[in-house]
Amino acid sequence: MGEIIAQRKSRTFDQAIKHAIALWLRAPAWAAMPKTILVVENELRSRQLIAHLLREKGYHVDEADDGVSALEILETKIFDLMICDVVMPRLNAFEVLDYMKSRSLSTSIILITGHPYLLADKGLGRLTCFMKPFNMYDLLHKVEEMLGE
Repeated sequence: MGEIIAQRKSRTFDQAIKHAIALWLRAPAWAAMPKTILVVENELRSRQLIAHLLREKGYHVDEADDGVSALEILETKIFDLMICDVVMPRLNAFEVLDYMKSRSLSTSIILITGHPYLLADKGLGRLTCFMKPFNMYDLLHKVEEMLGE
């Protein structure tokens, strides 16, 4: 009798394991992991608003208040996307981009600025950029597009 109970428990356990493996194999590896975004903006309210909107949509968001803080974070984490203000104290977006290029980071980039002429002067007109003031939902749509969602 004990042997029959042991076989049933073993069979149930085996079935549970097989079911769990089947579910795991069907789900893509990236499905469980939220996309990561670094928001770099020295204006507190703007940074908080962008970060809040992205978190509401399920993204994992880190925040930096200037280029120096962004570099410190980029030293320790990898991001799918960075949203970065162009003009900031200490280090500007161009210096952050130079750092990323020197490290061969493949992070997608969205720049935000009130000074569009700076991008043309630096030859960065090809990068995705939002001119201040901008619609937050347009930014969210571009984030979703760039992250393939």
